[in-house]
Amino acid sequence: MKPQALFFAVAVLAVLAAMPLGKGHGGEEGGAGLPEDAAARARLCCNECGACTRSFPPKCTCQDLRPGGCLPACKNCVKIDSGNDGAPLFQCTDFITNFCKHRCTPAAVAA
Repeated sequence: MKPQALFFAVAVLAVLAAMPLGKGHGGEEGGAGLPEDAAARARLCCNECGACTRSFPPKCTCQDLRPGGCLPACKNCVKIDSGNDGAPLFQCTDFITNFCKHRCTPAAVAA
């Protein structure tokens, strides 16, 4: 193989490797960084995972009940019931990609 052809092939490979992979990678739509909504959803966490779709990555709901309201990124926040102390509890009913990926509190260590 000629050196020029080898150089050209390596250059094309480098350009292709540097290109973005396209849509579907955690909200990378639109260019320079995450949109505000995607950045907020990246901070979501859940201790008790609810129903999930069979898609990859899965879209899940969270069964956590929070006093005082849902996380800011939640679009469908439902008042469930009052807690033991009478304070209202809220649950986010959104199906969100990788909702259950991060816990809000560290998992308990079995002794």
